[in-house]
Amino acid sequence: MARLATALTARAPLAQLIEQAKLVEGLGYDRIWLPEISGRDSFVTGAVVATQTDSIGVGLGVVPLPSRPLPALEMATAALAECAPGRVAVGLGAGHRETAASQFGWPGSATPEAVGEAVVAMREAMRSGTLHHRSAAGEPLILELRGQHVETPPDLFIGALRPRMATVAARTADGMLLNWVTEDRAARLCALAAANRMERRFTTAAYVPVCVVAGSRAREEAYREVASQLSSYLQLSAYGDLLAEDGYAEDVEAVRAARRHGRNAAAAVSARLVEAVALIGDADEVKAGLSRLRAAGIDEPVLAPVTVGVDSAASLFGTWAALAE
Repeated sequence: MARLATALTARAPLAQLIEQAKLVEGLGYDRIWLPEISGRDSFVTGAVVATQTDSIGVGLGVVPLPSRPLPALEMATAALAECAPGRVAVGLGAGHRETAASQFGWPGSATPEAVGEAVVAMREAMRSGTLHHRSAAGEPLILELRGQHVETPPDLFIGALRPRMATVAARTADGMLLNWVTEDRAARLCALAAANRMERRFTTAAYVPVCVVAGSRAREEAYREVASQLSSYLQLSAYGDLLAEDGYAEDVEAVRAARRHGRNAAAAVSARLVEAVALIGDADEVKAGLSRLRAAGIDEPVLAPVTVGVDSAASLFGTWAALAE
């Protein structure tokens, strides 16, 4: 049976987040994904959501590897896995060089190989109780872990956008998590992962901005909402350069030029760029788009709903209900 997941917004108050988690669990969604952007720790949020739900999967993604020392990441992952045995997934990513130092104070983004090594070390640590890692200077360290009771190891995903990271994910992780990707790029990355993955179950998930709408006015509003989000991501090389390579160089440059000159960057996002990465339309149109992504190799589309109208809750719940399988 086809899998379907949804993201919960990082900006909603925690009580509202719990209410939404229970709602999508009742609708039959397979997993909730919690992005970590800034503002709320995803491990704490994930533990709260996991203990307030019964059966739905809880995924974190992606958590930037440079954001925490590896022992802290492993211990947080193990604690979350104990909260909800068999329901937890944790996605690790490289982080963004543009924001690592200037906003978070991290030394920089991680290499794909470092992310893969972290996944292997964490998996082994939860199996053996011993974490092998390295100091900031590169010296080998061993940490004996006490008091961990991981009955079912969590699935470890890697956030991937390019072939190098997709290859590392296929060789080391239980899955990869994509974001802001076109159908063509999704197909290429899925094919590459299939050719390189090891003898283990491997899941490819992808965040997909979606909105089920009725009428041209609501459709235009949804386009604007996606454009607003996308304009922020395009200033990051990981996303802007990627879409430029995928045939949208002029579209990306128009947005970046607007930002450089102090103009409204969101207004500069073209409709064709929105259509390349988002699914907006009536329920049948959005479901057809999800089917195309599955045909491209995405095992688990992760809905990232945008809302329209004065009643954002009604819009959000309407999208979830219309697309539930």
